[in-house]
Amino acid sequence: MPFYYAKVADIVRSSQRDELFIESLYQDILSICKTLNIKNFIYLRKVIPIIASSWYYFLTSFDNLQTLGEEYAGILRLDRDKKLPNKLLHIIWLVLYIGGESLYDRLFNHVKTNIAGSTSLVDRTKDDLLKLTTFLLDNKTILLKLHQSWFYIDGAYYNISNRITGIRYVLLREWLQDDSSTRSFKILGKISLIYLVYSLFQQAASFSSIRTSTFTQETVCYKKLCTLCAEYRKSTCATACGHIYCWNCIHDSLRYQQNCPICREIIHPGRIIFLQNFQ
Repeated sequence: MPFYYAKVADIVRSSQRDELFIESLYQDILSICKTLNIKNFIYLRKVIPIIASSWYYFLTSFDNLQTLGEEYAGILRLDRDKKLPNKLLHIIWLVLYIGGESLYDRLFNHVKTNIAGSTSLVDRTKDDLLKLTTFLLDNKTILLKLHQSWFYIDGAYYNISNRITGIRYVLLREWLQDDSSTRSFKILGKISLIYLVYSLFQQAASFSSIRTSTFTQETVCYKKLCTLCAEYRKSTCATACGHIYCWNCIHDSLRYQQNCPICREIIHPGRIIFLQNFQ
């Protein structure tokens, strides 16, 4: 049986649909917690998105069923052998999909701690390695956007968890094939890829030119950059989850998704605080 791989528009449409249902599930769980007046509610708010996503995919993908978004777009997920992914592969995919960014942060923070405490490295090498790990941590958003731009170009893997596990999407019906928007997505992907690579090299150049003797000084200087535009922050503001961006950058981001770009917590534009005297 020939397989027809889903196009970028199909996969994006499916993902957006899934995010709507997960958001609805998140709000329902949040309402229940508020009604029951559960203690440690602030801490629990950070866990609820994980519970909502896990529950949603457990009821669908884990039983080899389509998610509501996949059903809406008429696509189906297959592994590298063009078979339905087994439960182990789905677990790996879900862990990376939900907690991939947290694992990334933990890994490089652990590496930074080991480097900073190492007695076998000379100071120059230690400073260079600390700069590299800090650069990779602070530019996590740009790296994720690079992957997204590449997805727009080749249309293969929607997110990094799909690429690692080899899960791709195929159309259930041949007549659903539609290449009308593929070219537009490729143009968008190439433009954004060029811009992001340029921004990354620009940040790397400015970052490598900063010679500091301590890790603390380096981190304080580099944290003045906005993780969305990769430039020094303008009209600095803070979200309810404690992350700092340019005022225009975070509001532009919230037009497309109501989540913090770093921790994925739900953000309402009205709760963003403008830090008027913040340096």
